[in-house]
Amino acid sequence: MKRLLIGLTMVALSSSAMAQEAADKKYQAGLVAGFGINFQEMGTTRMESMGAGTDFTLGANVNIGLTETIAFTTGAEFDFERLRFRNGANPVYYHYSDKQIIQRGDVASTNNAQLFQLIERRQSAVYLTVPTMMMFRTKFIGYFRYFGKFGLRNSILLSSNSDDTGVDFDPENITTGAQTPVTLENMEAPGEMVFFKSAVGGAGGAEWNFVGSTSLVAELGFYYGFTPLFFDRDENKTTLYTSGLNNGQGNDNPFSNQARQSQLMLKVSILF
Repeated sequence: MKRLLIGLTMVALSSSAMAQEAADKKYQAGLVAGFGINFQEMGTTRMESMGAGTDFTLGANVNIGLTETIAFTTGAEFDFERLRFRNGANPVYYHYSDKQIIQRGDVASTNNAQLFQLIERRQSAVYLTVPTMMMFRTKFIGYFRYFGKFGLRNSILLSSNSDDTGVDFDPENITTGAQTPVTLENMEAPGEMVFFKSAVGGAGGAEWNFVGSTSLVAELGFYYGFTPLFFDRDENKTTLYTSGLNNGQGNDNPFSNQARQSQLMLKVSILF
C-alpha cells in the first residue's frame, strides 16, 4: 500500500509539472487540420443547393496567452471547399468558349461561343482563412484543460472553378436539339464568386498536454456566414440565365447565383 501511494504521488507530481509547463507558455503555435460540412442558404429559386458541401482545412494556428485562462487565437488556414448546385424549376443556360464561361455582354463578340444547359454544378473553391477568436479556458486538470472560442473566420478567395453537368448544344444548329449529356470540367467564371467572406461563431474543445509543453487539441465549432458567396451582378456581367423558348434563345432572364454559407467544423491541432 505504501508503494502504491508513493507511485500515485509521483504520477500526480509529474502530471502537475508537465501541465504547468504548458500553462506557463505565453505562445503556443502549431499545425491544424480539419474537416467541415457546409450548408448553403440560397437567395434565389433559380438555383438549388444539392445538400451539404465539404471543407478540408490545413494550416497553422497560434494561441497568444493574455492570462492563464484567456488567450487570443489566430493563424493562417487553407480551406478546400466543394459545393453542389443544380438548376431550379426552369432550365438554366450559359455560353462558354473553351474553359471560360462568358459574361452576357461579351457573348456577341466572342467567336465560336457555345451554348450549355446547366443541370448540376460541382463548385470547387480554395480560400485563405485567418481566424480571429477569443479563447476562454480552464486551468489544467491533470493533463487536460477545456476551452471555448468565440470570434470570426475571415476568408480570401484564392481560386474557384466548377465541373458542370448538362447538355452541350450544337453551336451551328441549336434549334434542332441537344447533343449527348456531358460534363464540362474545370470551368472558370472570373468575378462570379465574392473574393471575401466572413463567418461568426464559436467552438468548444479540449487540450491534452501529453509530453513536455506539447499539446494535442480537438475542437468542434459552428460558424454562421453573413456575407454572400456570389456577386449580384448587372445583366451584362451575369453568366447564367433562364429561358423558356428555343433552347435558351428566347425570353431570357439573366441572374446571379445567390447563397450564404454556414459551417460545422471538426479540427485537430498539435501545439508546441
